[in-house]
Amino acid sequence: MQSIILVIYLISSLLVFSSSLFTEKIKSSLSSSLHRFNKNTNYLSRQIVRMSFYDIVEKDATGKDFSFENFKGKVVYGVNVASKCGYTASGYALLSKIAEMKDQGVEVAIFPCNQFGGQEPGSDGEIASFCALKGVKNANVFTKADVNGPNTRPTYKYLKEQGVLGGDVAWNFAGKFIVDKDGKVLPVKSEKEIESTIKKLIA
Repeated sequence: MQSIILVIYLISSLLVFSSSLFTEKIKSSLSSSLHRFNKNTNYLSRQIVRMSFYDIVEKDATGKDFSFENFKGKVVYGVNVASKCGYTASGYALLSKIAEMKDQGVEVAIFPCNQFGGQEPGSDGEIASFCALKGVKNANVFTKADVNGPNTRPTYKYLKEQGVLGGDVAWNFAGKFIVDKDGKVLPVKSEKEIESTIKKLIA
């Protein structure tokens, strides 16, 4: 009888000891996982905080990388364009006027896109020549790319993430935006107010 009691006691002690070890392992594992989670969360938070308009890099019409750090301290007007659209004439007339403000610290950013009715079929070189033909001088012409969908170009991906556009770009010349000297991106609510808004920002 005493032998049975001793065996039961030993088994009970072993179970308690094993349970204690298991609990410690669980605690250690949870602590390690929580530490890794906090570390990753802090890293992602820093990445989000660092992201700004000036972090964007696009390909220009010659295929070279263009960092938006070049826009620091400038007022920027950007828009998606097409050369064979019903809005081409008025859109490029406005771009021509704004491009003339370059000496006052204004930069024009042109983003060709062929997603809407296939109305920008030309090559990057042809598009750049078309801009010059329309009197848009010293503008920053970027490579042709999408402004909607899975292949959305960096600039428009950023604009959507910031809630500047209110969703997908609706059509050619519809993805307008203005950036102030501090890198704050402003939505364009009315095309009639673009010039006056830019003039206030450079004053």
